[in-house]
Amino acid sequence: MAQRRGLSPRRRGEVVFTARADVRAEPGRVFDVLTDWPRQSAWVPATEVQRRGGTPGEPGERFAGVSRLGPLVLDDEMVVVSRTPPAPGREGRVRVRKVGAVLGGVVDLVVREDGPGRARVEWTERILVRPRALALLATLGGPLPALLGRVAFEAVLRAARPELEGRR
Repeated sequence: MAQRRGLSPRRRGEVVFTARADVRAEPGRVFDVLTDWPRQSAWVPATEVQRRGGTPGEPGERFAGVSRLGPLVLDDEMVVVSRTPPAPGREGRVRVRKVGAVLGGVVDLVVREDGPGRARVEWTERILVRPRALALLATLGGPLPALLGRVAFEAVLRAARPELEGRR
């Protein structure tokens, strides 16, 4: 199946999307706030982000987004694979691997300068839904799961904006 603007699954159970945001803050600040994983608990509805091991801010750091909806719990286990903070003339990048039983895949977060005192955030998720039945549902959903993922993460980035910009 052909990929349309990052919305169509590439293979059974794979959902790919990119959320973007422009922020009035230095790229280093934006990068540091976004990669302080437990801080995301304030911006992601019904989710608590917990550190699970490794050195904070270093490859090998482990964390999980634990989402609850009534009696349903999703434990989205992740590990930081690589992390390069932004510097003058260099974008910041972090790659996270999803290693849970339900969700696999990778997350790439890029923060680049977009003019003086401004940053551009690109948050790309390539999620692989592991249980066969759920993977089939993701595939049958066509572009909808990716569209919902992009819209949800753009909402998360909007919720994070005051903290990213140092207004709270």
